[in-house]
Amino acid sequence: NVNVKTAAQESSRKMGEKPLTMSQLMDLFLYVITNARGQKQPTFFVPPEKGNPVVAVSEDRTETLIVWTLEGWPLAASIPEGGFLAVLSGMLE
Repeated sequence: NVNVKTAAQESSRKMGEKPLTMSQLMDLFLYVITNARGQKQPTFFVPPEKGNPVVAVSEDRTETLIVWTLEGWPLAASIPEGGFLAVLSGMLE
């Protein structure tokens, strides 16, 4: 069981968007992982200023899943506790 939160829930409401479901977040996470294969990965990932993190935290708080979006498009996926990061590096250019 996982809780899904957006970093800026109030901005999502202003735009008329509904918060993502866990299924939608997992779809975005898998999309980033799949499409980042073969792309050069940055040594360090600095989220863009206008980036939006969508965060899911396990109920026991041992694992966090983060998907960063930029202008509505998935950009990066991370599990910080495991040191995992995948970035769609073409989006950063």
